[in-house]
Amino acid sequence: MRECEKLNNCSFVQCCDAYSKSTAARGFVNMYCKGSRMEACVRKKLSTKYGREIVPKNMMPNGSPLPQTSSADWDIKAKNYFKYL
Repeated sequence: MRECEKLNNCSFVQCCDAYSKSTAARGFVNMYCKGSRMEACVRKKLSTKYGREIVPKNMMPNGSPLPQTSSADWDIKAKNYFKYL
């Protein structure tokens, strides 16, 4: 199975130990990091376009903040990713 080249350095995967055992987290990893939605990953697109440091740690691969977190402190490029991608 193919894996995203950014998987080992992805802060979403690294910071989500609390989510790593959940069905939802496994689903995101399977879809975006190892599956058919890999090229649709907002984190990957932002990282490629602007650099890894612009990608918020609490941003999920679909561009939403992790549950019970906020996008308030995200860089404007991350908040408005759809305008830049």
